[in-house]
Amino acid sequence: MADPEVSVAIEDPRAADGAALIAELIAFIEDLYPEDEDDPPTPWTVEDLARESSFLVARVGDAPAGCGGIAATAVPGAVEIVRMYVRPGFRGRRIADRVLAELETLARTRGVETLMLRCGPRQPDALRLYERNGYVRRAAFAQHREHPTNLFYEKRLKA
Repeated sequence: MADPEVSVAIEDPRAADGAALIAELIAFIEDLYPEDEDDPPTPWTVEDLARESSFLVARVGDAPAGCGGIAATAVPGAVEIVRMYVRPGFRGRRIADRVLAELETLARTRGVETLMLRCGPRQPDALRLYERNGYVRRAAFAQHREHPTNLFYEKRLKA
């Protein structure tokens, strides 16, 4: 059952709460995958997410608890799920499921056919999140490459 205190809304990723969540996510990923420095940079920017209104912040009451976004890809009809993160103190409340559901709704309203993402093998909770929400493994896509620290998923949206 959804937590009534949790709200999810489009916010500017450059604002204080969005920027803090993204910075925490980046530090978390860098600590988890220190050997992954050679992965090519993602072509989208925080400004792209802001301009496209594609960044969501989850709040518990007034406290920013998590975030996620969608970004354009070079794959026709597809977008990439990016910047998915829930602060440790808020985990276990299905906040990531709520963010993911809202991202899927946002994608559908934009006519997106496929959602794709990259995750890593050292994130079992994230992998379970995607799998229980209908995402299946796929090959690398767009600018990403096969690498031991990369796992790729997709979900085809129904019309």
